[in-house]
Amino acid sequence: MSDVTQDLRLSLRMLSRSPVFTVVAVLTLALGIAANTAIFSVVNAVLLSPLPFPEQDRLVMAWSRTPAMPRWSVAPANFLDWRAQGDVFEGLAAFSQLHVSLSGDDMPERLRGASVSANYFQVLGVGAALGTTFQPVAGETGPRHVVVLSHGLWKRRFGSDPGIIGRSIRLDERSHEVVGVMPERFTLPDIGPRKTTPTEPAELWIPAPLHDIPQLGANAGMDLSQSRDTSYLRVLGRLKPGVTLERASAAMSAVARRLEQEYPVSNLHSGVTLVPLREQIVGDVRPVLWVLLAAVGLVMAIACANVANLFLVRAAARRQEMAVRAALGAGRGRMMRQLLTESLVLALLAGALGVFLAAWGLDGLMSLVPAELPRLGEVRVDERVLAFALCVSLATGVLFGLLPALQASRPDLNGVLRQTGGGKLAGGQRSRDALVVGEVALALVLLIGAGLLLRTLWRLQDVDPGFREESVLTWSLSLPADKYPDEARQGAFFQQVAERVASLPGVKSAGAATDLPLGGANIWFDVEVEGRAPPSPDESSNVGFQVVTSGYFQSLGIPLRRGREVTVLDTRATQPVVVLNESAARRFFPEGEAVGQRLRLGDSSTPWLTVVGVVGDTRYDGPDKDARPEAYVPALQRSLFFMSFAARTSLEPLALAGSVRSAVAALDKDLPLSALRTMEQRVEAATARPRFVSLLVAVFALLSLLLAGVGLSGVMAYSARQRTREIGIRMALGARPSDVLRMVLGQGMRLALAGVALGLLGAWALTRVLSSQLFGVSATDPVVFGSLSVLVAGVALLATWLPAYRATRVDPQVALRAE
Repeated sequence: MSDVTQDLRLSLRMLSRSPVFTVVAVLTLALGIAANTAIFSVVNAVLLSPLPFPEQDRLVMAWSRTPAMPRWSVAPANFLDWRAQGDVFEGLAAFSQLHVSLSGDDMPERLRGASVSANYFQVLGVGAALGTTFQPVAGETGPRHVVVLSHGLWKRRFGSDPGIIGRSIRLDERSHEVVGVMPERFTLPDIGPRKTTPTEPAELWIPAPLHDIPQLGANAGMDLSQSRDTSYLRVLGRLKPGVTLERASAAMSAVARRLEQEYPVSNLHSGVTLVPLREQIVGDVRPVLWVLLAAVGLVMAIACANVANLFLVRAAARRQEMAVRAALGAGRGRMMRQLLTESLVLALLAGALGVFLAAWGLDGLMSLVPAELPRLGEVRVDERVLAFALCVSLATGVLFGLLPALQASRPDLNGVLRQTGGGKLAGGQRSRDALVVGEVALALVLLIGAGLLLRTLWRLQDVDPGFREESVLTWSLSLPADKYPDEARQGAFFQQVAERVASLPGVKSAGAATDLPLGGANIWFDVEVEGRAPPSPDESSNVGFQVVTSGYFQSLGIPLRRGREVTVLDTRATQPVVVLNESAARRFFPEGEAVGQRLRLGDSSTPWLTVVGVVGDTRYDGPDKDARPEAYVPALQRSLFFMSFAARTSLEPLALAGSVRSAVAALDKDLPLSALRTMEQRVEAATARPRFVSLLVAVFALLSLLLAGVGLSGVMAYSARQRTREIGIRMALGARPSDVLRMVLGQGMRLALAGVALGLLGAWALTRVLSSQLFGVSATDPVVFGSLSVLVAGVALLATWLPAYRATRVDPQVALRAE
C-alpha cells in the first residue's frame, strides 16, 4: 500500500512539473470521455436499463399476422378467444389508443390516453402510487366511468394534489372519478403495429366500457365483443414462468389454426406474432444508437493515440532519468508501474472533468434528440453511466500509457548515459509514426461514415413528398362520443370547421383528412373491384383509407390528375364516391381508366363506391418510404371521430393559430386543438432522426480530423527537431530550403497517405454496417470515398507544412554548434 501511495505522490509531482503537457492531455481525453459518457447515457436509458415492470422478459406483445401484414392489430373476438385458449399466458390484456378532452375549466386540453382491459396493470405488474388501479368486477358488462392518471399529468395539471383520489374530472363531456395515480417511472409509449418506433405515452387510462373490450376511439357505446373484422386492439401478455417465446409462439399458432377452422371467412390464413415488449418499445432505434456510440468510440481512440504520442515524446525526454533509475537498481516492472500510474492518474483527472462536461452538456444533447426516441425521460447520468465513465477512463489510461511505459522502462544505458547534454535520442519514432497512421485512418473512417449519412439526409430532403408544405398550418381535432354520437354529425362538424377556417382573412383554402402526409396511418381496407373476383387472402389488395373534407387537396397542393375532387355536394343523399391516388389507380385498374369504375372498401356489407377522381401520390410513412395506394372518401358520406386539418395561408402560418382557435370555439368552446404546428415543421420532424445522427457523426468526424491533424503536426515537429543536426549538415552541403521543405513534407505525407489507404480499407469494410441507415446512396459511394480522402490528404499537407517550413529556417552554424 505504501508503494501505491508513493507512486501516486510521485505521479502528481511529475505531472505538476509539466503543467502545459498535463492540461493539454487532460483536455484532449476529457472531450473524448465526455462525448462517450453523454452518448452512453442515451444508450443506457433506451437500450440497457430495464423497463419499469417486474420480470420484464416475460412481457410480450401479441399481434395478428396475415400474408400481407406480419404485425397487425387484433379483432376483439379474437382477443377474447386468445385469452380463453392461450394457456401459456399468466395474463393477457388489451388496450387501444385514445384521445380525450379534459374540460371543466377555462383551459380545455386534448390528452393522450388509453382504453384498457381491467387486468392491464396486473399484467404489467405495476400498482398505483396513489389510490388503486382497475379491478375486474365479476358479471359487470357496462361502462365504469373511472380514470387512472399518469404521474406527469397529476403533477402538471393537478399540482400533485394528493386529494385528487375520489374527485371527478370531465373527460369528453362525461364525469370520471379519479381512482389512482401511477408511479413516476411508469410509462408505456403508444405501440402501433406499423410503427417502428413507439411514441407519445398515455397520460391517463380508462377501463374498457363493454365486455372488457377497450373502446374504438370515441365510440364507447359500441359492443364489439363479437367482431372479427374490426381490428384495432393492441394485446399485451405476460408469459407463465418458464415458458419460452418459442413455446408460446407455437401454442398461439395452434390457437390461430383452430380459429381459422372455426371462422374461415374472417380468420383465413391468420396467425399470431409474439414480440418481446422491450424489443417492441425500442423499435428500430437500436442500430442508430450503436452507430453513435461507435463514432464516439473512434474519437476516443484518436484522442488516446494523441495522448500516447505526447507520452512517447515525454518518455524520450525522460530517457536519461529512466536510465539513471535503472543504473541505481530499479527493475523494469517497478518503472512500468510508476509510468502507468502517471497515465492512470491523468486519465482519472480527465474522466472527472469528462463526467462534469457530459452532465453539463446533456441538456443540449437532449434538445437535439428526436422526440420519437423512446424512454427519453429516463436519460440521466446515473450509477451505470458513472461506472461506464470510470471504466473508459481506466481503459484509456492503460491504452495510451502502456506503449510509452514499455519503451521508457527499457532504456539503453550505455547510449543514454554517454550522450551529452545537447544530444538527443529519437527513441520511439516508429511507434509515433504508427500512431499517426492509425489516427489518420480512424479519422477517415469516421469522415466517410459522416459523409454517407449527410448524403442520405440531403437525398431525403430532396424527395418530392407529393404536396407543398410552405405556408400551411396544421392541427387535429377529436370529437367526444356523447356530443357527436354518429358519423353524420361528426362529418358535418368537420366540414363546418373547414369552411369556417377557409373564410378567415388571409386563408386561401382549408380542409381535413384522417391523417396528414408523413405522419403514418393505421387504417387499411381490402379492395374489391366490381366485375372481378374478390381477392384471395394471399393477395396484397389493401389500400390506405382516408376520410377528407372539401378543400383538402387544394390546401396541401396535391395535384388532381384526372376527374374531380371531393366537394360539399358529396353527401349521404348522393352517390357514394371515392378519389384514388395514382398508386391505387395503377394497382386496381392497370389496363384502363379508373374514373367511372366502382370498387368496395371492406366486406360485402359496405356500399360500392364510384371513382370520381385520381390525385397525385403523397408519402404517408416518411420520405424514405414509397407512396402507397390511398383511397379518399368524403367526410359528408363516411366519417370518423378524429381528423387533422390543413389551412393554406398568405400569412405567417403560426400567426393564424389564434383565429383558428376562435373559429373552432365558435362551433364548440369545449373542443381543444392538438398538434398545432406548420406543415414545414411536420416535414422537418419526418427527417429528425437522420438529421440528428448525421449532425452528431459529422461533429465527431470533424473533431477526429482535428485531432489527427494536430497529432500529425506534433509528430512532424518533434521529428524535425530530432533531425536538426542532419538538416544543418544538408544545408551546409548546399541543400536549398525547398529541398528541406520537400523532405519533411514527404515524410509527413507518406504517413498520411498510409493512413488514408488503411482508412479506405477500414471504411469499405465497416460502412456496410450503415446500410440500414442510408437512403439513395451506396455504402461504398465513390464520390464520398474519393472526396473525403482528398480532404484528409489536404489537412495532412497543411498539418505537415508548418513543421516543414520551420525546418527550412534552421541556421546550419547554430545547428552544428549545438551538437
